[in-house]
Amino acid sequence: MTVVVSQQQELYRTRPHAWQTMLWARVVRRAGRHWVISRHVNHYCRPLTVEGRARLAGVKGPALIIANHASHFDTPVALSALPERIRGKTAVAAAADRFYRHDKRGWWYSLYFNTFPIERLGGGSATLEYPLSLLRRGWSVLIYPEGTRSRTGELGSFHHGVALMAMKMNVPVIPIYTEGLRDMMPPGQRSPRPAAAHVRIGAPVWLDGAASIPDGTAQLERAMRSLAGEPMRDAGAPLPVREMAEAGR
Repeated sequence: MTVVVSQQQELYRTRPHAWQTMLWARVVRRAGRHWVISRHVNHYCRPLTVEGRARLAGVKGPALIIANHASHFDTPVALSALPERIRGKTAVAAAADRFYRHDKRGWWYSLYFNTFPIERLGGGSATLEYPLSLLRRGWSVLIYPEGTRSRTGELGSFHHGVALMAMKMNVPVIPIYTEGLRDMMPPGQRSPRPAAAHVRIGAPVWLDGAASIPDGTAQLERAMRSLAGEPMRDAGAPLPVREMAEAGR
């Protein structure tokens, strides 16, 4: 077991870059947004429509932002849908074994998308330490609670990590549902192709009345399925926090 962990640490980075929330990084990120995010979203999302931004009018402090996961184009579109006061202080959880391998430009994702690595296998509750520290410092965190990209276009069951953090920190959870991005860049396709994209932003969900973490997870899943127009299904057996994968393969 020790050997496996050691090999994983050699293959990809598991620690966030300490500089990515510093002022200079925020300035570079904002200056580069047009070239890294906006121009690509404008080029491939034909058109991009956003519904529900007014529901975020009262959100002033840190929040957890959850989105369905259909493609690797989800993050640029979700960030583009957020108002600047939230987007400018939002970090994005990304799979360490995919985006932070040593043969990848992990620093580039951290600088321009403000991503941080999440260890999807064997990370345990330690995977929550950094996003919790961000929330304490007033940052919002974008997470994909399904844990991986959908192969069917339908929502998968949610992992418990988001509910655990929302209840621990007493912060709202903002659900975002996107349509059309699976057509734009489905799993297995390396480059996006133009397609219509639609974003629905739901009302912030507070879990202060949830009886348990699984109950909180169910509330979040219901909110997302309501945005998607899908019925709630049997949640089944609870998923351990260690299986939480906040950005998909």
